[in-house]
Amino acid sequence: MKKTLLLLLFPFWILAQTPKETPHWRPTYHFTAPQNWINDPNGMVYYQGEYHLFYQHNPFENKWGHMSWGHAVSKDLVKWEHLPVAIPEDSVWIFSGSAVVDKNNTSGFQTGSEPCMVALYTADYHDGKKEAQYLAYSNDRGRTWTKYAGNPVIDLHMTDFRDPHVIWHEPSQQWVMSVVFPKEFKVIFFTSKNLKNWTRVGEFGNQGELRKIWECPALVEMPVEGSPNKTKWVLMVSSNGTYDKFEGMQYFVGDFDGTNFKNDNSPETKLYVDYGKDFYAAIPYTDAPNNQKVFLGWMSSWHYIEAIKTSPWKGQMSAPRNIFLRQTSEGLRLFQDPVATLKPKKDYLVFEKKNFEFSKEKQLDGMTLFSQNAYMIEIEFEKKSASNFGLRIAQLKDKIDNKKILHQTIVGYDTQHSELYIDRTNSGVIPNNDFASVEKTNVNLKNNILKLKILVDKTSVEVFANDGEKVISDLIFPVEGSNMFSLFTSEKKVKVLSLKISDLSK
Repeated sequence: MKKTLLLLLFPFWILAQTPKETPHWRPTYHFTAPQNWINDPNGMVYYQGEYHLFYQHNPFENKWGHMSWGHAVSKDLVKWEHLPVAIPEDSVWIFSGSAVVDKNNTSGFQTGSEPCMVALYTADYHDGKKEAQYLAYSNDRGRTWTKYAGNPVIDLHMTDFRDPHVIWHEPSQQWVMSVVFPKEFKVIFFTSKNLKNWTRVGEFGNQGELRKIWECPALVEMPVEGSPNKTKWVLMVSSNGTYDKFEGMQYFVGDFDGTNFKNDNSPETKLYVDYGKDFYAAIPYTDAPNNQKVFLGWMSSWHYIEAIKTSPWKGQMSAPRNIFLRQTSEGLRLFQDPVATLKPKKDYLVFEKKNFEFSKEKQLDGMTLFSQNAYMIEIEFEKKSASNFGLRIAQLKDKIDNKKILHQTIVGYDTQHSELYIDRTNSGVIPNNDFASVEKTNVNLKNNILKLKILVDKTSVEVFANDGEKVISDLIFPVEGSNMFSLFTSEKKVKVLSLKISDLSK
């Protein structure tokens, strides 16, 4: 009888163990793997009309482990073609790294008439004892990869030594690798003529944000906006963000001579890439057309990723962003803007309205524009007498009492403290206690005007303020049916100079 009971219960046990699929949370225009876990973007390189996105991937499970490089390509950074796993685990796990096009065949790996691609990545021995830098190469546009027989190319016999980012340094006619000693808060520079033999030449560290280990460095030379002949070097490092114990990204602006990086700011200066809790490990594309500087990052946090119940996938990338340096009263600062290819197509729904004032709440009703929670908002507020104003996104109201809000995400501006914020404390499903939070940053109004560009895509909100001067990126998990949208003020009036909402759900 006991055996019969077990057989009867077995199908129900299987159903209980099978995660519920969540198609309503699958992003529309943000990258996700078809299934299973992803984290850091890797190997960001443009070649023969394709943007390559490699990424940390578990091919077998919807959780971290079996680290390999997943792979996808795109012609516009929006629509992606998924490809087979590029570099699978073997005796080591394949951690983060970068890829380059070896145009001059410095490595000698090229077999045909076209240049080969070379990937440098961290091999983690997943025994907690060693990380070293390995190499793989491809002669078919990144579709298949051969692991170098001479691996490792750099081995310092260290437990924590990872995330190589490689660029070609034209003045010195050699390759430069930036790689981190995470716990020492250092970026170490190596140089090579052939991508196989590397010499340690310099280091930079113990400046800026030091509350959390350093990871995923990226070194890029960037033009200064408005000064065509002037360039500066930007060194990015993933570490602690603005919130204690939460991951984020910082950057340094300075000069690089092929050996050492010199910071233009004081060692104590902390410059953050993003002021949300869900932007990490971004690295810029190499060889992008027209000297384009563009990157994307992993949108999540190690504080709650395990508690997030998306299925059959876990993890997503941010929207791709153009990055540029602009002179400000505080010095050169990094600005960001979503790539132009995110603009809606001609047949997309677009709502536009200009020059109107409102008080309390203005609900936009009867619009299918918000039905999929995948849209872009471009809005300019003019502060009047309101002390707090903004937008309520992914709202769910009580069916009986329309004045009662059950769930919402707020993008607001506090005029008394000059703070832009995202409030996700009541945004829907809250994975764990670390998730319910308000992220904020100082944004000064310009002539009493606040200009915002907001990307909403099912489970993410990315807010770009004043032409990308400040960015806040956060995940949300709305309850099904949470697709209402409104403008609000806490009291008195605010004026909207322009409002444009574009459907990006196709």
